[in-house]
Amino acid sequence: MSDTEIRVGSTMPFSGPVSGLGILGKAAQAYFEELNDKGGINGRKVKLIQYDDGYNPGKALELTRRLVEQDKVALIYQTLGTPSNNAIHRYLNQQRIPQLLIFSGANKWVDVSAAPYVVPASPSYAAEGRVYARWLLENQPKARVAVLMQNDDFGKDYLDAIKNALGARAKDMIVAQSTYEVTDPTVDSQVVSLKASGADVFFVLCNGKFAVQALRKAHDIGWKPQVFLPLGSSSIQAILRPAGADKVIGAISIGVAKSPSDPRWNTDSSIVELRDFVKRRLPSHDPNDQLIASGHSSSQILTEILRRCGDDLTRENIMKNARDLKGFRTTTMLPGIALNTTPTNHELYDKLWLQRFNGESWVPFGNPQPV
Repeated sequence: MSDTEIRVGSTMPFSGPVSGLGILGKAAQAYFEELNDKGGINGRKVKLIQYDDGYNPGKALELTRRLVEQDKVALIYQTLGTPSNNAIHRYLNQQRIPQLLIFSGANKWVDVSAAPYVVPASPSYAAEGRVYARWLLENQPKARVAVLMQNDDFGKDYLDAIKNALGARAKDMIVAQSTYEVTDPTVDSQVVSLKASGADVFFVLCNGKFAVQALRKAHDIGWKPQVFLPLGSSSIQAILRPAGADKVIGAISIGVAKSPSDPRWNTDSSIVELRDFVKRRLPSHDPNDQLIASGHSSSQILTEILRRCGDDLTRENIMKNARDLKGFRTTTMLPGIALNTTPTNHELYDKLWLQRFNGESWVPFGNPQPV
């Protein structure tokens, strides 16, 4: 830390099985470059140092240690994925280093006693699971549910959240589940097996190419269940279009921000400015990319945390301000959505919108749902 610079560290999967999600890091880099051109935060420029972890937990830990011990960053920002965040958490917790706005919904991250230096950017899987389960119990109470999940803490944590939210009905409603490893070439055989169960609801608890494969295969074999996608696997550009957007019409996910691809927001000032930002700073990318919007939004949140710190940029003061975001809104948040952190609650959101994919964009329906 200096009078002129704030160092922020991040590892991202710029390569590997979920490399499409690396655009989150590129969006953050572009955001802070533009912010620095306007003077930075309280007179300091933000130096965002990013390394490619390839979605490899061991590599994420190695590079995170480098960021802390050699690059001397004040905090770790936006690490993607439950496996990578699990790998770095113990080290960062022991060093009392803020692990902020991570892209993992693992339930442990909102347990302040176990993860006091973590504030996730994603809703917890428990929060998502409760919203989906409530919809199922109200709208498809006799649903037969199939689950395809990554065989790690991401998949297991999410499945546990769904089971807990369904309560006593879970054992009757969940009729089939299958797993995959991130080293597997495809999940085609798992999808064929799940279809054979007769399920009419399909939870695709997959990342990157595996979500693409699962959605495409389900359509190609004539399986037409009600699909649920985690927020982290709902990108139109990275997941739905590669799978075939017409093959995923009717899928349900949750949302907290306006979708740049939704025509209803075409004249919304925040979306117009977001698209202009992409054209200025990321001209080779789609201005409607929801992942860019997510990286831009999380960077707004980090900016607000650091702005509130003033000249006291100690790690303890950074955490103090990260724990006090109740009521803050980024420019592109959906109506009724605001941040919710307090010293005893690191769940970023207390309400979520359900959204349905119409072949072109995610369209919110109903009302914001309490988590």
